[in-house]
Amino acid sequence: RGLRRDLDLVRERLRAGRPRIAGLPVTLVPFELLFQITLCGGALDDARAFYSQIVSELETIVVEYLADARSSVADTLMATSRVYSLFESVVPDLAEAESRYDEQRGGGDEGGAQSNLERESEEGDEQSEDGQKDAGRRDARELFNAWAAMEASDSAGDDALTGEERWTHGESPEQGLEPDEEAFEYDEWDRDLADTRVGWCRVIEKRTRRGDRSFVELTRTRYRGVISSIRHQFQLMKPESMKRITNELDGDDYDLNALIDFVIDRRADGQQSERIYTKRLRRERDVAVSFLLDQSSSTARTIGRHPLQPYTHPGRRIIEVEKEGLVLMSEALEAVGDPYSIYGFTSEGRRNVKFYVIKDFDELYADEVERRIGGINYQNNTRLGAAIRHAAAKLRRQQARTRLLIVLSDGRPYDHDYGDARYAREDTREALRQARIEGITPFCITIDRDSEVELRDLYGEVGYTIIDDVLSLPERMPAIYRRLTT
Repeated sequence: RGLRRDLDLVRERLRAGRPRIAGLPVTLVPFELLFQITLCGGALDDARAFYSQIVSELETIVVEYLADARSSVADTLMATSRVYSLFESVVPDLAEAESRYDEQRGGGDEGGAQSNLERESEEGDEQSEDGQKDAGRRDARELFNAWAAMEASDSAGDDALTGEERWTHGESPEQGLEPDEEAFEYDEWDRDLADTRVGWCRVIEKRTRRGDRSFVELTRTRYRGVISSIRHQFQLMKPESMKRITNELDGDDYDLNALIDFVIDRRADGQQSERIYTKRLRRERDVAVSFLLDQSSSTARTIGRHPLQPYTHPGRRIIEVEKEGLVLMSEALEAVGDPYSIYGFTSEGRRNVKFYVIKDFDELYADEVERRIGGINYQNNTRLGAAIRHAAAKLRRQQARTRLLIVLSDGRPYDHDYGDARYAREDTREALRQARIEGITPFCITIDRDSEVELRDLYGEVGYTIIDDVLSLPERMPAIYRRLTT
């Protein structure tokens, strides 16, 4: 409609013409990232792999100030100010780290015109590309984490801060509660202390803001054939209400075949079986499942249009595809009758982890829930450990033999006061481990193939799957669930 087709074509051509991020001078990297996010429909894969945390910060700024149709000039000015502040802090750190890296490599070149990332790309044919890429990604993440740590405290008073003050100084203030909201406190695992920080995180439970029910209706129309097939398959998983058991010592009725054998055996040798009755036992599935949806700003990424699709089918955001997956799963679970809940989460610091209830166990899948699914949107960061702990606490209250917690995320845990990447992974892994100890089976579905090594480190103990083709997510989720419960 309107200019959408033309804009989609222009965006694709812009994306195709972007330079490799590894070949840019580090002073230009932030500007290239901003260009990709604002004008190209999202950061390219190589940019996100090398500078994932900076991309996340820029996406958060865009979402907070520019994504709303009601954004004003004042919002644009605020976004510009935050971008400038980010660039002023990041660019010097990147340049200084690059210089140190060159010196360590013995690269005291007089001209200094070639950056380490440029040399890295030029030497790719001579050295191991995979090893260089992994090192580059780690360096980029550590650079950003170092910047974030410095930004979190006042430079004038850093030397005076000791102990826990370094953790709490400069963090986001607690947000107030609305009348229908409730706050919970959870511990967080500190890998440096090898112990938990008691009551460190504050989780705010709230209802998802209602959106338009048309999203669910459109999804049902788009996947009409798939939904019909899934519902049929899941109905076959539903056991009969009663099962007839034969060859019992007592029961409701005689087992005719066993009774005939009884008479024959008694006349033959007098050694007959007394198991001549039948029973009817009630059979029920005993499964409860919670879906935990990552609503961080990185889910605003646009998935490229498939080459076989016309330009009337523009790229779609990851969050939209995830929502479609929830619709298909709801249709499937309604068919089989398993109790289920749907939650979403995002975070703005340790004291503002927002936990959205989209559908709770005691709610019917009706208009209200469908409107909440339509209202799901991308927001801020991914403090995964706290969200898992709260979802597990709610799931523990279900009296089911099998309790599943399925986490749907597009990448690694991150929050601006979540420590370095290793700290965040260790806390998330500890939260998943604790859920298992409490009788919950966690399973993670992710689409971030670029960080497979880290994902294996993060989710390896509990099970996970990586979906390469994001657009196939809605159809694959029911198949994954069937595998986990049968």
